[in-house]
This record gives sequence, structure tokens and C-alpha cells, in this order.
Amino acid sequence: MIGLAAVGSLMGAGVFAVIWHLAGPRPSALTTLGRYDAYRAATTGASGAPAPVSSRWQERLGSRLSRELQRRGIAYTSLRQDLALTGRSYESVMGRKAVAFAGGFVLALLSAAGLQLTAGSWLPAGSPVVLALLTGAGFFILPDVEARREASQHRREFRRALGGYLDLVALEMAGSAAPAEALPTAARVGAGWPLALIRDTLYRATTAGRDQWTALSELGERVGVDELRDLGALIRLVGQDGAQVRETLTARAASMRRQELAAAEGEAGERDQSMQMAQLLPGFAFILLLVYPAVMAVMVI
Repeated sequence: MIGLAAVGSLMGAGVFAVIWHLAGPRPSALTTLGRYDAYRAATTGASGAPAPVSSRWQERLGSRLSRELQRRGIAYTSLRQDLALTGRSYESVMGRKAVAFAGGFVLALLSAAGLQLTAGSWLPAGSPVVLALLTGAGFFILPDVEARREASQHRREFRRALGGYLDLVALEMAGSAAPAEALPTAARVGAGWPLALIRDTLYRATTAGRDQWTALSELGERVGVDELRDLGALIRLVGQDGAQVRETLTARAASMRRQELAAAEGEAGERDQSMQMAQLLPGFAFILLLVYPAVMAVMVI
């Protein structure tokens, strides 16, 4: 029993250590914006101070792993899009994935060995290695799940701000403003991080002499927002006709609002069902409490 308790404590401590390492500090929206377009923070933190040695080592490990995966045609496009909204570099997350895999692999091997020594029975040959590989693979995808959860929330905020931004651009164009003027002018109205990101993208496109709609489409591709990615193609189809551009922007904004309303209604329905289940469970438990004495009395008789 003491051996089993020791093995269980070791497993719990290992899982806690790995989860503690993976759940790093989450950057704010301003930090995310500052890190977005340039991953120059490979050796410096968000405040400009030198990063810890462990972070630099993890960054180098992730860089090597990403190069090997890229050579084999594994680009992790969805993970890159998620990380573009979470403020973390791709190389650092790949390093965390490698560390998580190694931690899960070693933890499973030690746990299997401890159980064999404690219980006195040996598992089939090769089964500890298979179990360790499966455990390591499970730990390997934990950073992906975390990044996807954070990115989905950021995308929801970005889509909500994008619908209002397109309406503002249409209003600016209705006031006889050219698209090259309406886009940055409308982006200066809001103060949230989505509009700040759009302002930064438009500024970079203007200073580089690139088409603003193309820059916005590339932004939508990087962050995984299909509505923004397809917007540039739609604008190119309608050409330079201001009235058609306005109609396209207004229609896209209305479509995004309908999608947001449908998503909000679906989320409200799920929460309503969860609340109903939360109300039913105590009632069911109370009924069991009332029925249990009678059932036990009948069984005794």
C-alpha cells in the first residue's frame, strides 16, 4: 500500500509539474498586438528584459523541431493561425510541445515501472513503451488545445469588431471618401485591439506601397478569420465602383451580425440546457433520498 501511494504521489506530482509548465502567463491584448507581425522576441521578453535561459533553450528546441517538421511537409497552419492571436511564437510553443512529450513519456515509464515493482506482476513486453508513447502524444497536443481555446475567444472578439468596422467604412465611403481614406479613418474610431491590429496592418501596407485590401486579406489568412480573408477577393471582383464596394461591405457586415446572433442564440440555448440539468440533478437526488428508506424497508421485509 505504501508503494502504491508513493507511485500515485509521483504520478500526481509529475502531471502537476507538466501542467504548471504548460500553463504559462497569458499576455494582454496590447502585448499580443506588439508581438503580432514580427516574432523578434525570440531572446527578449515582452518588457525588453532578457528572457530566462530555459525559455531560450526551449525556443531553440522548438525551432529545430519546426524545421524538421517543415522538411517533412508538416506546416501546422491552424496552430500558426491560433498563435497569431495569442501572442506566442510558433517556435516557443513547439518547444513546449517537445518538453511536454518528453515529460509524459518519462512519467508513464516511471509509473509503469513503479507499479510493476510494487504489485510484483510484470506487464507484457513492450506495453510500457506503448503506454509511454500514448501518454507522451497526449501531452504533446495539450499546447494545441490551449492555443485553440484562447484563439477562438480572440476570433470571436475580432469578428464582432470587424462587423462594426465594415459598417464604418461604408459610412465613410457614403460621405464621398475614397476606400484608401475610408479604411484608415474608420479604423481610428475604435480603441480595441482588433481595430488597433487593423490600423497597424493598413499603416504597414501604406508605407510599403501595397494594396490595402490585399493586406487585410493576408491579415485574415494569418489569424484564421475567413470573413476578412475573403473580403479582399470580393472587393477585387466588384472593381473600383464605390457604390458596389459599399453594398458589398454592408452585406458582409449584415451577414456577420446574423452569424454572431445565431452563435449567441446557440450559446444561450446550451447554457439554458446546462441550467436545466443543474436544476434537475438536485431534484432527482431529493427524490432518491425520499424513496431510499421505503425501498430498503421493502427489501428487508
